[in-house]
Amino acid sequence: MAVVYMRKLEQEPDTYDEKFTALTKGVNLEVRQWILDRIGTSNSILELGCGTGNFATQMAFQQNNVLAVDINFQMINYAMQNYPSDLKGGTLVYQTGSFTNMPVDENSQDLIVSTFMLSELRPFEQQIFLRNAWKVLKPNGRLILAAEFVPNGFWKFIFKIKRWRYKKKLRRLKLRSTFLLKWFFNYIEPIGFKIKARKAWKHGTIQALELVKTEDQGKSEPGYYRPAPKKYKGLISQLRIYRCIYTGQIDLVPIDPGLYKSGTPDEKSPVIVTANYEFTFIKVMRNLKGLDAWVLCVDSNGINVWCAARGNDFGNNQLIEAVEATGLENITERKSLILPQLSAGGVATPELQKKSKNFPFRVVFGPIWSKDLPEFINNRPARKPDKMKLAKFTLKHRFRAFITHTTFLIRKIFALPLIALFLISLVLSLFGLFDKLWWAGELLLWIILSNFLITFLLPLSKFTRRFIYKGIFFGILNTLALGALTYFLHNSILYILWNIAFLFWVSFFSTMSLSGYTMDTSPREIQEEYPIFRIINMVLLAISLISMVVGIILL
Repeated sequence: MAVVYMRKLEQEPDTYDEKFTALTKGVNLEVRQWILDRIGTSNSILELGCGTGNFATQMAFQQNNVLAVDINFQMINYAMQNYPSDLKGGTLVYQTGSFTNMPVDENSQDLIVSTFMLSELRPFEQQIFLRNAWKVLKPNGRLILAAEFVPNGFWKFIFKIKRWRYKKKLRRLKLRSTFLLKWFFNYIEPIGFKIKARKAWKHGTIQALELVKTEDQGKSEPGYYRPAPKKYKGLISQLRIYRCIYTGQIDLVPIDPGLYKSGTPDEKSPVIVTANYEFTFIKVMRNLKGLDAWVLCVDSNGINVWCAARGNDFGNNQLIEAVEATGLENITERKSLILPQLSAGGVATPELQKKSKNFPFRVVFGPIWSKDLPEFINNRPARKPDKMKLAKFTLKHRFRAFITHTTFLIRKIFALPLIALFLISLVLSLFGLFDKLWWAGELLLWIILSNFLITFLLPLSKFTRRFIYKGIFFGILNTLALGALTYFLHNSILYILWNIAFLFWVSFFSTMSLSGYTMDTSPREIQEEYPIFRIINMVLLAISLISMVVGIILL
């Protein structure tokens, strides 16, 4: 779990080595020694992600010629300030750079070393890293890696608990999490390496790999990884769809990003681009109905198109890296990519050429619903009809949103407080101090009914795009509706008055939370509203909790 917290440590070069060693309980030192024992002497070595330069110095002292590279200027500056004065036999050079543009010639390096950097890279970036490493290594050159992997068996469960804890810390520090090396071993052979040696520590959580560059006869370029075909029909696939929809959009449900086939596509077949969210992939493949097409799943971090585009997980960077990692330009003669219309919030087409000067494709935004893809591909309308570009939040969609959003709120926000409240009430009741165990159940009922009213009556709030105003509207409506229900249950005006603030707050909060489901607004508008919403929300929550507790005590 050390790699997850590295992003915090990287901001403090002077204490990085000490704190990282403490974090790994010294395993990083064992990893370094294992690598030093294998590299030998008189080698040209490129170290990627050199950090403070401590390990590069050790390799240079073994009479190797080391070029140490890191994207973090602070790290390179620190390393240069601590350059060894007594270096003999080898050479050591520090330079800013990254795996995307390695500062060496092709076929020039005996060895590439990278420790605890892979988890900083997304799956496509890992593939690009391997391909670029293959290019700069000499024939039979070696790539030695150390990284954090997901262990097997019982230790996988422990690993996930620890990762969850560290990810919460990163969120508090406003740092993005690292990425699990879920499919890395699948990339090794297709790209052009074979595993020569492998060592594991901490039940397989940390592993070091020695890879050897392989070359088929006449092969001058590394290969490309292609994910295995994925089933999208049948009961299992349908159950996986239900899992995504009816469990509150379980966080991050990714499939292996990459290039897939619908039917039997060739170089003239269209290219459909979508997210690597499992539900999205299954729906797109089903709606294509076997039409011959390439389906490029960008690495949206297992998030659906709309949410990924709003959250910077489906944008120019993801599209560029997907094209590069898959070698799409070599597969198709088509010069256009058909993207989902809902990705337009993340993909800025004028910026594509600025970010990648050789980006070989033109972007075409397709229909808003994947069910219209066959018609769009076959007819290629000069102007999309309204049904292909307008997202209507129908009764069917609202029913699905009600279930998904309600379960999401319960799972993410309300479950733990409700469980804690029930347990506290239970303990108090055992001592005869409290006899209202039904209170937690009533709160849950209020939450469910509030979301029912919001989702099914959402068209009534079309008078405004601002979700703060929608929240106030539904807060009033919810207070009236649930107030009447509460009076029916308790026959007490006083009890209703004590709970009015909570009835208003739960609807106000839920309405703002629902904004991402409705497509009634834009990320920019929500960002503008959020600072004001946050203040109102905290005030309402404080008032409602105090008055609600007083009300339940006095009832």
